[in-house]
Amino acid sequence: MKMFGYKIVEKSRDTIESVVNAAITEQRPLEVGLYFNDPQAWELLHSRLPGAGIPINTHINHNRVGVFSLSERETELRQQIAQAQSIGSSYSITHLHKMPVPRRAVFRDSLAAYLTQQLQVLERVCSELDHPLYVENTFHGLEVYRWFFDLVERLELRYVHHCFDLGHAKLWSEESLPEWLQWLEALTEKGFKLHFHLHANNGLWDQHLAFTEVLAQGLDAADAYTPEWDYFAVLAQLRDRFPLSRKVFEVKPQQALANMALVQERLRAIG
Repeated sequence: MKMFGYKIVEKSRDTIESVVNAAITEQRPLEVGLYFNDPQAWELLHSRLPGAGIPINTHINHNRVGVFSLSERETELRQQIAQAQSIGSSYSITHLHKMPVPRRAVFRDSLAAYLTQQLQVLERVCSELDHPLYVENTFHGLEVYRWFFDLVERLELRYVHHCFDLGHAKLWSEESLPEWLQWLEALTEKGFKLHFHLHANNGLWDQHLAFTEVLAQGLDAADAYTPEWDYFAVLAQLRDRFPLSRKVFEVKPQQALANMALVQERLRAIG
């Protein structure tokens, strides 16, 4: 099965139709962001995705429904999961919070108690609807996510997994990519499942660059974040070390098709 796929948001039919068609034609995974509810976009999704035979997942509106707010937003969580399942989504992604969580050690026990309440809501709803949620790394380094998934493990939750965002880890953590990958492999050994968001940036802001743009801007080189590989070698590492996980390019729709073609060409050359 092809595990590199596309991401869209349902903002307008015109911007997403070519990407949806490419995902179906090429039989690639498709991720749908649930943010805009454009009627024409949803008409396309409901007409094309059910029965298309491709892996589908969704990204729920993390500004409204993140882990930190679940006890207050259970109804919205249920609504977004229902919307996701209407197009065949097998799981969804959200964020821990729409802003950084407390970092001071003195608040860590209180944070664990608060998150335990939120995670219990998540587990109850997602178990009832049989729809896992994958929590994406955003504004924190590896230490916070290691601590968070240790908490999930202690609580013996079955419906919480991890989405690793390649660009976010470069911006908001001190750890190198090899350190992250070592932890991701340890996470899978514990039974957690992974999903990947793939895009690049210059280290200053969350640009969501396609790899076509990486080449155009001269950013295709090893750096402090990827000291051992250039970006295409990074993608080969993810392909080879996490073969069962979906890897979705989170890039501008106008770049999506050319980006996929370039990446596949470079991966074939790497072997």
